[in-house]
This record gives sequence, structure tokens and C-alpha cells, in this order.
Amino acid sequence: MSTRAGYSNYAGRVSVVLLGLIMALPLIWLLLGAFKDSNASIFLTPFSWPTGWKFSNFAAAWSEGSLGNGLWNSFLLTLFSTVGTVVLGLWVGHGLARNLIPFPNLWLLALPVGLALPVQAYFIPLLDILRLLHLHDTLLGLMGSHIAQNLPLAAMLFRAWFVQQPRDIEEAASLDGVPAAQLYWQILLPCARPVATTVAILTALNVWNEFILALVVVNDPLRRVMPTSMIAFEQAHSTNYPALLAGLALLSVPPLIALAILNRQIVQGVMRGAIK
Repeated sequence: MSTRAGYSNYAGRVSVVLLGLIMALPLIWLLLGAFKDSNASIFLTPFSWPTGWKFSNFAAAWSEGSLGNGLWNSFLLTLFSTVGTVVLGLWVGHGLARNLIPFPNLWLLALPVGLALPVQAYFIPLLDILRLLHLHDTLLGLMGSHIAQNLPLAAMLFRAWFVQQPRDIEEAASLDGVPAAQLYWQILLPCARPVATTVAILTALNVWNEFILALVVVNDPLRRVMPTSMIAFEQAHSTNYPALLAGLALLSVPPLIALAILNRQIVQGVMRGAIK
């Protein structure tokens, strides 16, 4: 039995490695093509080693595609959207877990709907609200849209976490007269760090890669984020495939690296925040 178990474990590991290699093929093709010197070398020998490493492809994508400005806008948008989602998710999730929000059962029914509803379903009312608040074509309006889009999942994960936790620390803080802001920032947030880390990573990845909201809400070229800047660059350089692949590498590689490094934290946070 032990021999069979050993062979089974070995076969399982080999299968995982092969599956990983298959899934990595598009990324390998992307990185190799970004350094090649012609379109022909990309299509005729897609997985061949570049004969000349053309770093100028990245320089062209960075300057001509205004990806530097898009990168800065994406960084600011991702940072503040992530912080806002974590803070509001903590507040809403804790309120639902402790019945501090009116009609908690009604909100528990609404949150999955918000999670499953596609963004295309509320384009028109969203744009009307942003125009009413004078936030259309601004990064602040896009940030608020991203927070609203990611808040249902964050609230559900935080609620599931606090439902499993005892109230002793919160009751002791209440007896000591700890202010609400200090309670949330210095007590509840550190206690829920695994879930907060998971929410932050998932939100950051979603905001960084999101395209539809960024395309509809923001029209000013100076306020474009990385995905929409990349589309504008593609329209202007539709035949320069090495430069296009270099731009796509600048867009996709950073979140992939972050996901590879923080994958363990994501899994642990989801498991600890899951409903028993």
C-alpha cells in the first residue's frame, strides 16, 4: 500500500508540474516575443530564443503608449481602492456579524446579488450617479466604483471571520471606553489580518486588471490606467507586435509576480474566513 501511495503522490506531482507548464506557455510566448525584433520571428518561431534582445520595445511601449502615466494612475487607483475596500469591508462585515446594522438578514441576501451581478447590468445608473456627483471622468469616481464592486466579497469574508470569533476582546474594549475608530483600527483589523490580507490582494488584482469600468468611466487620456492606455497604444501600433507584447508584459507581469509570491496568504485567508 505504501508503494502504491508513493507512486500516486509522484504521479500527482508530475501532473501538477505538467499542468503548470501548459498554463505558463502563453506567458513564455509573451515574454519571448516582447524581446524579438520582428513580427515574422514571433509568428514563424513563436517559442524560439530572441536573436537580439530588443529592450527598445519596452522603451517604445513606455513612451509612445504613455504607459508611465497609466502605471502611475493604476498604482494610485489600486492603492486607494484596496484600502477603501478593506476598511469598509471590515466595518460592514463586523456590523453584520454582530447585528449592528439594521436588517442584517436582508443585507446578507443582497450581498451575493451584488457579487454575481455583472458590471454591464448597472452601467447606466452608475454613470448617472457619477455625473450627478460630478465624479464622471475622474479617478475618484473610478475608485468609488471599484470599491462598490469589490465590497460584497470583502464584507462576506469579514462577516464569516467575525462570526467565528468570540466577543470577549470587543466587550473588554467597550468597558474600557475605547473609541470606535481605535477599536476597528487597532483591535479588530489586526485580529482579522488573514482575511484583510486576502481581501487586499484580491481587490488589488481585480482593480489592476479591470478594463470595462476604466474604459466607460474615464475618458481623459491623462487619467487613463494601464489597461486603457494599452488599448490606445494598440490602436496606434497595431502592426508592431514586439512593442505590443512588451506593453502587455508591463501590464501583466507585476500582478502575476505578486500573485505567485502571495498565493499562500490568499489561500490561508480564504480558508480561515470561510463559513464552517
